[in-house]
Amino acid sequence: MASIGGIGSASMEILPYVLMTLRFAGNAVLMAVLRSVLAPSSGVHPVVFAAYQQLVATAVLSAAVLLVDLRKGISRPSVEILLYASLIGFLQYPIGEVLLTSSLRYITATFQSVGLNMIPVAVFVAAVACRRERFRFRDGYSQAKLWGALVAVAGSTVLVVVSDRGTAESTGPVADVGVIGGGLMVGAAVVALAASCILVESVAIKYPSDLTLSTMISVFGTLQTVVIALIMERELTSWRIRWTDNRLEILAILYGGIAVSGLLYLGHNWCIHKKGPVFASAFSPLVVVFSFLIEIFILGGDTQLGSVIGVAMVIVGLYLFLWAKAKDSTVVEGSYTKPLLLTKA
Repeated sequence: MASIGGIGSASMEILPYVLMTLRFAGNAVLMAVLRSVLAPSSGVHPVVFAAYQQLVATAVLSAAVLLVDLRKGISRPSVEILLYASLIGFLQYPIGEVLLTSSLRYITATFQSVGLNMIPVAVFVAAVACRRERFRFRDGYSQAKLWGALVAVAGSTVLVVVSDRGTAESTGPVADVGVIGGGLMVGAAVVALAASCILVESVAIKYPSDLTLSTMISVFGTLQTVVIALIMERELTSWRIRWTDNRLEILAILYGGIAVSGLLYLGHNWCIHKKGPVFASAFSPLVVVFSFLIEIFILGGDTQLGSVIGVAMVIVGLYLFLWAKAKDSTVVEGSYTKPLLLTKA
């Protein structure tokens, strides 16, 4: 029995690492699919796709709440929790997901990935400022966490620059404006998603049901996304997706809704609650690595020395960060330091 308990304990220790790896691997697959699904010639509007994807995710999470949490008699959330869930939903979906999805019409999935890799730095700075992460300039582990994150981000940047060098296309000023617009979309999404990571942990400490909290965020975010989609696309023809003509779009909606925005999103929030926002966001550079692997082994892209160096930097940086994070003896799982948000007087 002791050995079984030890195996269970070890599995729970490994689970956050597995979930975060799967989370960003799933994101890389979805971005590669969306690049073709949301091409300007496809006729599918990004905000309509995002609305359908979130509707599927909300249905999956709501069904899970009915099957799991309601049977346990989970306490009802307060008005304060509902308001924060609505705010997080707004940051993650109408601002985060919709802008990221829309940006793929103007920039490549790999280019988008390097922007997303700024999330760990943004989250790290915000977490330190909000006293959610321990950091001291003279502390070796703190320096290792910082430099690990920076090396991983630098590696993903190298990978993107090398990968896009031979594939970048431009048709003049119009194309350049499109790239700038796509970059601004990604920048706004990064700030919104970084802020939402800090809020998710603060709310989860006060309302510890990760499944119900994730579902509330998804419901609010979906409602807001649908409203925006209806304002932007009022023609009913833009909302019609037929199996005979749009099989890839339908499969992408189901995959994105069930896996990425549904189950893996729940795992992401659980990891933020258990390990903190800095831990969860540190895995973001893996999106570039998985995007690179998809491009090489599935799409038949070319391998360059700079790409290999970039991948190595991401792996080394992530390992350094996770090692320092594990060695930081003052961090207690599920409770780091006194937060600035949602604290009792």
